[in-house]
Amino acid sequence: MENRMRIEDGRPHFYKLIHGEDVKKHLRIPPTFIKNLAGQISGTVTLTRSTGGQWHVRVWKNPNGTYLEDGWSRFMRENKLGDDEFLVFRYDGNMQFHVKIFGKNGVKRSAAMAEEKGVVRSVKRSRGRPRKYPICPPPAGNGENSKTDQKPESFTSNFPYFASSMTRSCVERSFLLTIPQTFSNSYFPPTRTKVLLRNLAGKAWEAVCIYHIRRHYISGGWSGFARDNSLKLGDTCIFELVQRNVLQVHVFLFHH
Repeated sequence: MENRMRIEDGRPHFYKLIHGEDVKKHLRIPPTFIKNLAGQISGTVTLTRSTGGQWHVRVWKNPNGTYLEDGWSRFMRENKLGDDEFLVFRYDGNMQFHVKIFGKNGVKRSAAMAEEKGVVRSVKRSRGRPRKYPICPPPAGNGENSKTDQKPESFTSNFPYFASSMTRSCVERSFLLTIPQTFSNSYFPPTRTKVLLRNLAGKAWEAVCIYHIRRHYISGGWSGFARDNSLKLGDTCIFELVQRNVLQVHVFLFHH
């Protein structure tokens, strides 16, 4: 079962009931929901949960519709999803979906439940204490950028990280990159902040993280990073927070 909905915060949602074998292989985005993507459909979407986990899933289109495919089975597996569980997808823009999971009893899974199931994939911190990061020297590199032809689903890290699929607003027009709320609310203050973007060759770019209407965006300096690293529409960037306000950027080539 699938449908679309709008919830009180105004952002578009759709829901899916897990049932049968097909949904374990891929998930169909409701056709009436596609218009909410405003032409932003690209190679990869990022699924996030309130637990901090992130999953990068490839989007495929065929005559029967638009599907989440490569990476979807991993999301199913790592979240221990089974028949008759219920998912609510909230679209946060920039090909980012926040997913809520409801069990067979209709109760939303909590962070504690997720930890018991072993699906938390971000670094957690104690309340009221500043985060301490280990000193992480710039990695050695042989090239001028950090592009790889591996799949973003292969990426793992002990540091907090998020992924973003490059849309036109990221690499061609306004050069503005949206940070997922679940990540930015945990690791960035609600104010304008300077950040350092670093590629795998060790080269660094200073950028500005702006805060507007409860969202964080990387703006000033991002255009230089995007151009210098030859970012293209459909590429996926993974931003790894290796030190306070220092983001190690891994670029994954878009495969047509």
